[in-house]
Amino acid sequence: MKKLNLGCGEEYKKGWINLDYRDNIKKDIKHNLNKIPYPFKDNEFDLVYIKNAISFLDNPIRVIKEIARLTKNGGKIVISTPHALSYSYISGLGHKHHFTENTFRDYTMKEYELEKTLKFKGYKFIYNNKWKKFIPFKNYLKIFLSGIYDDIEFEFEVVK
Repeated sequence: MKKLNLGCGEEYKKGWINLDYRDNIKKDIKHNLNKIPYPFKDNEFDLVYIKNAISFLDNPIRVIKEIARLTKNGGKIVISTPHALSYSYISGLGHKHHFTENTFRDYTMKEYELEKTLKFKGYKFIYNNKWKKFIPFKNYLKIFLSGIYDDIEFEFEVVK
């Protein structure tokens, strides 16, 4: 199984191809994720993971389509990013795009023609502070309690 860790940052994964643009971190390949195409062949990977990078990029839809190009039919794409209502998103410098549990609805997938190569499998919330997962009625309280979520992780299956 061939795996790609895009925008690896400090999270170098052994057994994966780790890509980042910064000089001061361990990586296998140096490449700016805003520069498309990426230096890989079509259908090269079984799994592509991008964590805490997509909200900083110029055109996330174009990036997602490029990631789909790199991923084999039946392969998996996982995108992890700060939730739009998270403290890290609100207080972070450089975020250009926001993501919530409603980002990849059917109409959005169709509008950006993502449904042609991707099947949205779902999302899950990532809690950096474990006590947050026990807060009841989060879906209703999120408007009032900024920072109730930390990160959100989306999963896609590639269908070509």
